[in-house]
Amino acid sequence: MIPIKVLIVEDEPIIAADLSLQLTNAGIEVMECLDDGEEVLSYLQNERPDIILLDIRLYGDLDGIDVANSVNALYKIPIIFLTSNTDLATFKRAKLSFPHAFLSKPFRIKDVLHSIELALSTNTKPTSNDLEFLPDRIFIRNKESLEKVFYNNILFLEADGSYSRIVTDTKEYLLSQTLKRTEENISADYIIRVHRSFVVNVRNIDRVAEGFLYIGPHKIPISRSYKEEVHSLFKTL
Repeated sequence: MIPIKVLIVEDEPIIAADLSLQLTNAGIEVMECLDDGEEVLSYLQNERPDIILLDIRLYGDLDGIDVANSVNALYKIPIIFLTSNTDLATFKRAKLSFPHAFLSKPFRIKDVLHSIELALSTNTKPTSNDLEFLPDRIFIRNKESLEKVFYNNILFLEADGSYSRIVTDTKEYLLSQTLKRTEENISADYIIRVHRSFVVNVRNIDRVAEGFLYIGPHKIPISRSYKEEVHSLFKTL
């Protein structure tokens, strides 16, 4: 039986060494222990672990959430966060990178092993029944065909009376349904409502100002009731 290959990304050497030993004793192959975000992305250019155990606090300019977002964009490797950062703002940022689990330190090796097993069992190749619901895109009817739109390319949704608009980085679509209905049909946690007339892709926000946010040339209002939630999603200096 081929052992599961794990990459550990952890900035505390003692924790990394202990975790590596316990995983090895459980029959799991630990490929490497790294502590720098940029180093992780460089490593993955040549190596492919089955799963990444990723701390949020790392050395370098990238934290674990930044690394997770890059890994999601480039590879299909499941990620489990192991972290002592359990505040709400950190959790909300981490949630948008779609980890397979979020384990707080100190953790039990049993919980880590169970999370690895669950992550790998839900990351298998999709069956033909799954393919009609690809999780990263939606198909929009355009004349006599269905046109693919990736969620990552959506900038925002806007209410237009009883219609709604989907604005992407290259095109706009006018739909004969309400904004609420359109929002319900787009199942991505990073596409959120910020105003009664606007739903935005937070990954594409360029700037946040008092009462407004900017996505490219678009200036979008933020309602008071959504302001705190929006601001909690971003790491600030």
